[in-house]
Amino acid sequence: MHDVVVVGGGPAGSVCAARLAAQGRRVLVLERERHPRFHLGESLLPNSLGVLEAIGVLDEVRERFLVKRGARFVDGLYEGLTRRYVFADAYHARWTHAFQVPRDSFDELLFRRAGACGAELREGWTAVRVAREGARAVGVVARDPEGTEHAIDARFVIDATGRDAMNAGAAGDKGRIPHLDRTALYTQVRGAWRDEGEREGDIQIVVFGAEERLGWFWMIPFKDGRTSVGAVVSNAWVREHSGAGAGAGAMLDAAIEEAPVMARRLAGSERLFEPGATADFSFRVRTVRGDGWLAVGDAAGFIDPLFSTGVHLGLCSGLRAADSVHEALGAGDVSCARFEGWERELRVGADVFLGAVQAFYAGEMTPYLFAQEQHPFLTRGITSMLAGDVFDEDARWLKELRGRFGVKG
Repeated sequence: MHDVVVVGGGPAGSVCAARLAAQGRRVLVLERERHPRFHLGESLLPNSLGVLEAIGVLDEVRERFLVKRGARFVDGLYEGLTRRYVFADAYHARWTHAFQVPRDSFDELLFRRAGACGAELREGWTAVRVAREGARAVGVVARDPEGTEHAIDARFVIDATGRDAMNAGAAGDKGRIPHLDRTALYTQVRGAWRDEGEREGDIQIVVFGAEERLGWFWMIPFKDGRTSVGAVVSNAWVREHSGAGAGAGAMLDAAIEEAPVMARRLAGSERLFEPGATADFSFRVRTVRGDGWLAVGDAAGFIDPLFSTGVHLGLCSGLRAADSVHEALGAGDVSCARFEGWERELRVGADVFLGAVQAFYAGEMTPYLFAQEQHPFLTRGITSMLAGDVFDEDARWLKELRGRFGVKG
């Protein structure tokens, strides 16, 4: 019998598996796809680096990926209206930089690290359902690459199935987040504008539109000269631009036309693949823990990627889950109640990002982000949020942000 079966070999699942295996637990990871595979969410946050250090991959990440020292917000109509946040200015800035990571390479690095730590890795395996005795999870039923189903026993189950959210989906426990009905249009290009010097690796967030049509672009540069480019637009905007069967490419072109700054930055660039789209991607999961199981990463909910939160929350929740599960197995108590503190910490951090994202789309946060005469306390607070330092609910700056931009609905 395995101590832990981890369903999903993305960042959250791989980190959780690596940590548990390094602690001596017998761990099995089931990954439906085969690495490397494409994924969005390529911009890390500085406070993720402690997780990478903890599982022993930080040095390799430094060698392979482009350093990111800040985040720059730009008005889509006027290049001169801009504000850069430098991670070194954050409160308690142990980590003053992050990295821009093509997810095919980054995710495979983490997955293989889990194997190097002692976890058994199975690719092409699909978890069909969680096996239970009463309310307690006792393993999974999984389908191998040839289509044969197997019962896999385990003392604990980690649901790291991403936006599929195996547990929540089966229980009807996923819910949309109010006012975040958004669609992402995305591609990668070569030959786009990028900043220079120490700012070369900055993420560029270009804001366009207003009120219910408010949207934004990301530009994430990679070390090899590619740039990830995408636009996040409201469903109302999509309805306006999806006539006559317009695909993701035509809609991305339409968004670029509304933001002259983006048009200039992409002039002369070459698209490396046809644009894609993913819709209605923000959701909440009401129940993220139970007897013998936890949900980590996107399987515990997903927030609009404005502040590059997905991978960060996945890495942090995966590492913290591993430590909590290791202690629970050692104590012989894997009851739901045992993980109350883990859930509280996870939700405290996620709600900081969620409230800020909701405030952005409501038009409440944009004036703060672009303010040229910010109070230093607010500047450092926003910078600390952008750096991912969101789990200390007693921090004064976090209390201030929650007071201004609390979660709605």
